[in-house]
Amino acid sequence: MDGFLRHLKERKLAQWALAYAAGAFALLQGLDIVAQQFGWPESVRRGSTIALAVGFFVVLVLAWYHGEKGAQRVTGIELSIIALLLALGGAALWYLAPTDSRTAKSAAEAPLGPWSTAVLPFVNMSGDKSNEYFSDGMTETLLDRLAQVPQLKVAARTSSFSFKGTNTDVRRIGAQLGVASIVEGSVQQAGDTLRITAQLVRAIDGSHLWSMHYDRKAKDLFAIQDEIAASVTTALVGELLPATKEILAKGGTKDLAAYDAYTRGLQQIELNTFSSYTQAETLLRQALARDPNYVDAMVASVNTWYDMAQTGQITNAQYRERANPMLDRIEAIDPDNARLLVMRAEIAQELGEHVRAVELARRGTVAAPGDARIHNILADIYSSQGDQTAALAEMDQVVALNPLNDNVIRYRTLRLVALNRFDEAEQALHRALQLDPRNSSNYWMLGRVAYARGDLVPAVTWELKQIPYDPADPEGPADLAIFLDELGETAAADAWLAESVRRQSGNLLAAGSEVSLLYARGEHAAVVVKALALIPRRAEEHHDYWRNAIELGCLAADVGGRTAQMRDALIQAHALPADLSPAGFTEWVGSAASPLVKLRDVSNLRRCVFTASADDAARREQLRALFAKVVGVDWESKDEWRGAAAELRNDREAMMAYYLPRDTAVSRLSAREGIARELGIADDPRVLKHFTEQREQIAQMRAALPAALAKAGLSMLPANAQTSSTKP
Repeated sequence: MDGFLRHLKERKLAQWALAYAAGAFALLQGLDIVAQQFGWPESVRRGSTIALAVGFFVVLVLAWYHGEKGAQRVTGIELSIIALLLALGGAALWYLAPTDSRTAKSAAEAPLGPWSTAVLPFVNMSGDKSNEYFSDGMTETLLDRLAQVPQLKVAARTSSFSFKGTNTDVRRIGAQLGVASIVEGSVQQAGDTLRITAQLVRAIDGSHLWSMHYDRKAKDLFAIQDEIAASVTTALVGELLPATKEILAKGGTKDLAAYDAYTRGLQQIELNTFSSYTQAETLLRQALARDPNYVDAMVASVNTWYDMAQTGQITNAQYRERANPMLDRIEAIDPDNARLLVMRAEIAQELGEHVRAVELARRGTVAAPGDARIHNILADIYSSQGDQTAALAEMDQVVALNPLNDNVIRYRTLRLVALNRFDEAEQALHRALQLDPRNSSNYWMLGRVAYARGDLVPAVTWELKQIPYDPADPEGPADLAIFLDELGETAAADAWLAESVRRQSGNLLAAGSEVSLLYARGEHAAVVVKALALIPRRAEEHHDYWRNAIELGCLAADVGGRTAQMRDALIQAHALPADLSPAGFTEWVGSAASPLVKLRDVSNLRRCVFTASADDAARREQLRALFAKVVGVDWESKDEWRGAAAELRNDREAMMAYYLPRDTAVSRLSAREGIARELGIADDPRVLKHFTEQREQIAQMRAALPAALAKAGLSMLPANAQTSSTKP
């Protein structure tokens, strides 16, 4: 070995290697500058790097044999080391310089496919933090344009923006977002001058596919946006077709002030609070005052109202009242707009036009398959129609397009809960909470999952944790009133009910919660009165508060002999058919609605449609005939309808076999006891034993609640109730 080291020194191998490395580095830097100036393809720069890498190992071999005559003789050890160097060179060449076929294979293996990309937040280089909305708006405009191109799959905004300011390697970003390429850039604004850079890189290795920089006046912003979108699309899918050019050019404005208000509005929407939605609405109205044909601002306005309706800030009827005129304006300008189609679909669903709703939403997903929001709305439509499996499939696509959005992950858990997949739902929600620990809705949903499982202590704990993060939302207090009342904490339940009313007077959630509390306390006459008053408010339905309150009203009416009164009120509200014959049912359904969806509506309200009494035998037979006609002759064997089938046959043992094994969660115990009473099985020893055991479980949970709250640093009472209780 000493001899080998001496030979290294004699042949000046280290000096040769250092000299070559320095020269190669300088050459590569020069080539990179020239390549960017003249727009040379990436293959030229990559080929140069490969050639220089191979040359390094060739130089090492030449250096070894350079020297005095006879120095070429080598020992076995020396020959082995030379072979090792050449092998390392080959390995480095394979690893560091992938061929086009390897890169193409890697792109094809991206979860969203080879024509997928993510637009990272353009960096604000202006030196003024308040200008952040401008660079973010630039990013979102570009992202929205690309998402409308049918060939492309584009990671949604929230996931892309999660990397803002992180300096994360593009390869890691690509892996997390499941995309084959990344768009990144920067924006610098000084007066009326803009400096914008943009580049498209391969996610697998960070190599450039396209790059450009612009020094223009601010008035040229919109042309720059169009050029970047066109260049990115061309680089990914090839020649830009006329139809694609038209898609990329739609929706924008040429008014800088309108664009400024629009981008500020987008910033407010992303804050996801009641007050921010109101501010966004104001800013978008300003944008449209400047440019009445600004389609992007119109779409954002409808999105804002949709989010307000989803959170209960406005009713569904108020959403439609605001949205319809705006959608008419969009349709007059861009009748094939994908967002327009799904928004029309969502409204059609609310109006009971089920077939049209699905048809419009599917057209939207075909027009813009890479738009996560469109798949989300289609999922909502499927869910509203009772098809939770189809809804979950759509939400899987939404998560694929928007994997780092905690809201999307949470929306998907709603479908999992509907399918009783609680473990998956809880695991996903902890991931959502990890992504955004300040989003109140993540805590709220964890509480909902715990409640669905019958875990009342964690249900209360999670709900209490969400209260400080959204002090204006009345739903958390309404939930807490129900959860605490079921635990027997009636004073705390009343305090949270009052808090819900204080936050939003007359809200449906508080009204539904009050019905639950009254029913649990045996005040059946009051429950019927409250439920009758709620029947006309069906359009305000939110998270099943209306349906649950009406079910309790029907159960209370059965106790007092007032079922017919409740049924008549539901018929007057068109929530139930007056005639259960095939002809009467068909007339009630109408031409626009789905008979299957409407039959599900009837089944959900069946506590008022029929009872176990002999007087309702004819009604039960009519319903069985309807199920056979709408669902199929084998409807009773389908799991979705087995419980209803046992009830309609008035088959006591079938009801016991169906309900008891499934009735494991202790939540809504008083309602389930009422159902057993109405079905005529409450006196069965097995049922009595079952409910007794569940009451014992609830007593144990109540005993454990104070320690659990103390450990989490939480109070059972609202802050204002705590203050008032300490006053002398």
